[in-house]
Amino acid sequence: MRLLRQAALLLRSELRQELRDFELVLTAGFFTVVLLAMFYLSFASLQQRAHLGAIPGLMWLTIAFVGVLTLTRVFDREREADTLRALLAAPVDRLAIYVAKAAMTLAVLMICCAVLVPGLWLIFPAGAAFAAAPGSTALLALLGCAGYVAIGTLFAAGLATGAGKNTLLFVILYPLTTPVLMYALVTTRALLDGDPALPSYLGQMAALDVILFAAACLLFETVLVGAAGPRRSSSSARRARPSGQVPRDMSREPAP
Repeated sequence: MRLLRQAALLLRSELRQELRDFELVLTAGFFTVVLLAMFYLSFASLQQRAHLGAIPGLMWLTIAFVGVLTLTRVFDREREADTLRALLAAPVDRLAIYVAKAAMTLAVLMICCAVLVPGLWLIFPAGAAFAAAPGSTALLALLGCAGYVAIGTLFAAGLATGAGKNTLLFVILYPLTTPVLMYALVTTRALLDGDPALPSYLGQMAALDVILFAAACLLFETVLVGAAGPRRSSSSARRARPSGQVPRDMSREPAP
C-alpha cells in the first residue's frame, strides 16, 4: 500500500505537469494523426482482402513510433533540471518511480489508441471488427501497450542522463520490443478474422506482460541508480577544491 500511495503521488505530479502544457499528449496525438493521413493516402485504395493484412502492421507500427517518441520525453524534466539524484535521495521507493513513469507513458499511448483505432476503422472497411468487439479491442490495445511500456520505461530510465540518449533508445528499444509487437500483431489479425482462439491469445499476452513487468521491477533500481550515479569531471573537481589547497603530489618537497 505504501508503494501504491507513493506511485499515485508521483503520477499525480506527472499529470499536473502534463496538464499545464500538454507536451506529451499533443506531440503524440499530432504524430498519430499525421500517420493516419499517410496511411489513408497510401493504402485506402487497396482491396479489402489486403486491408486485413495491412491494419495490424499499421496499428502497431504507429504505436511503436509514438511509444518511443513518448519515452524519449518521459524523463526529460528530471534530466533538464538535474533532479534525478534528488529524487533518488528522497524517501520514495525506487519502484514507485517506475510505476508512475510507466503509468504516465501507458496513459499517453492509450489516448493515442483512442485516436488510432477509430481512424483505422474509418479508413479501412475491414476495421469494422474493432467496432463489433469494442471490449476485446480495448483489452488488446491495453495489453500490447503495457508490454511495450514495461520494457521501454526501464531503458528510458537507464538512458535518462546519458548523452545521445534518444538515438540509443531507438537502437535498443526496437529489437527488445519486437516479440511484444509481433505477438500483438498476430492477436490483432485474430481479432479481425473473428478467430475463436482470440481469448487464448489475449491470455497469453497478459502472461507475457506480467513477466516483463516483473523483470523490469527487479532491474529498475539497478538501472536507475547506475544512470544517476556521480559523474564528476576533473574540471569540476578542481572547482570544488578549496583555494588554498594544492594537490598532495605538488605539496611534497623535492627529493635531495
